[in-house]
Amino acid sequence: MATQLLKITKKKDVTLVAINGAMTIGQASELKAGLLKAFETGKPVEIQLAGVTEVDVTGLQLICSAHRSSVERGCALTVSGAEAEDLSRVARQAGMLRHVGCTHDVTNTCVWKTDD
Repeated sequence: MATQLLKITKKKDVTLVAINGAMTIGQASELKAGLLKAFETGKPVEIQLAGVTEVDVTGLQLICSAHRSSVERGCALTVSGAEAEDLSRVARQAGMLRHVGCTHDVTNTCVWKTDD
């Protein structure tokens, strides 16, 4: 039986989104739809990336898009597992890591912001 790529769990105070598998261009449509659905609850969203096996720039952009959606909707977003070595390496190579957030980061919660 195939592993479910994206699992959404609605808890009392948060909507959990666990991603298991590749976050690449081949899964972009399914991931985007699932992430948008998670924000429909109006509750804070937590994206769990511990199960991500592969990531490309499209996957990184989806995380940025989720952050932008959270800011626009006024829903908090947290991302766990982004510190995983492969994910950090791809983010660094893609130029995603930054000292300040993008222009949309009015809440100062950019996922890619580092202190380095």
